[in-house]
Amino acid sequence: MLSSSNIKLINSLRYKKYRDRYNLFVIEGDKLVNEFLESEKHVKLLLATSEWIEKTDRKLLSSAEEIIMLNDREIKKISQLKTPQNTLALVNIEKHNLELLALSVKLNIGLENIQDPGNLGTIIRVAAWFGIDTIICSNETVDVYNPKTIQASMGAILHVKVFYTNMLNFLNDISKIEMPVFAATLDGVPIQEITKTDHGLLLFGNESKGLSANFITHATHKIKIPAYGQVLPGIESLNVAMSAAIICNEFRRDMK
Repeated sequence: MLSSSNIKLINSLRYKKYRDRYNLFVIEGDKLVNEFLESEKHVKLLLATSEWIEKTDRKLLSSAEEIIMLNDREIKKISQLKTPQNTLALVNIEKHNLELLALSVKLNIGLENIQDPGNLGTIIRVAAWFGIDTIICSNETVDVYNPKTIQASMGAILHVKVFYTNMLNFLNDISKIEMPVFAATLDGVPIQEITKTDHGLLLFGNESKGLSANFITHATHKIKIPAYGQVLPGIESLNVAMSAAIICNEFRRDMK
């Protein structure tokens, strides 16, 4: 049975301060919940309809610490989706250490002040697609456990570690180990013309402002995606998630 305390807890997890307080976040949807149950993530509470539970493998269900069976009306009461599905779960937030030497031998993504949770979720999905397992975010970037970020990542959050840090300090630290930093800017060198590496940091800025000047000064390379032909009025740049996808593709393609 769904208790009032459970409803209060689930609703509170819409907000970052409560996700931090309880060290929990919400996932929704049959496919996403299945993927988390199959992973090594700690599913603290699984809430699902009786029909879904009956058709789900018992071994899979046993990976959840607690299970509460709900009806459709109760699911709708706690769902954050426009079209609720059969399942919802509370998952423990994992803590990881950011190790510079481990980062120095692979390709990583850095983000400054990304504000749209959908953009962050899409970038996480892009990272997973191109085999990038680490994203480093400025402390001002939207929370990775925002429900909209989780949904937009389409399960990729299982395969990509997302860290938050003082990015200027981080950029200063990686300069000491001579890690290349490729900053996406409007005045950079066309991406096709630079020599790519299989390691380093691909750095992207805020949706409307781009990268701050003090971030760009830490870049070893400034890069851009050139427009094709004459740019139409009102189209000044690409969406940050689109830019990340194109640049990641260029780097991976040249490394084959």
